[in-house]
Amino acid sequence: NNFILDFLGNRLNIEDDTYDATSCCGAFCEGHVKCDCLEELIRVVKPGGFVCVGIRKFFLETVEEYHKLELLMADLQRRGLWEPISRTVTQDYCEGYDGVVCFFKVN
Repeated sequence: NNFILDFLGNRLNIEDDTYDATSCCGAFCEGHVKCDCLEELIRVVKPGGFVCVGIRKFFLETVEEYHKLELLMADLQRRGLWEPISRTVTQDYCEGYDGVVCFFKVN
């Protein structure tokens, strides 16, 4: 029912614990969102809800900003913000490139 146009990386005009899930696909590309946006995706999800992040595997290897993405994901787990459910490498995810899809449960 809501249409929100904003930049992921800012604090979104969404109350904490609003949604059952967030999904981020096609945003982790060179020059797009930064790794620190993960905390905002978590913030707007209710405890027990889910966050799904998809990215071309190639970008994890070639975009300097994303070299730290999975380290940050692990840090968010250590801090108790979420728990990993799965990490799947998908063949031919986008334009012939393999992808990585990570699925988390918010604490």
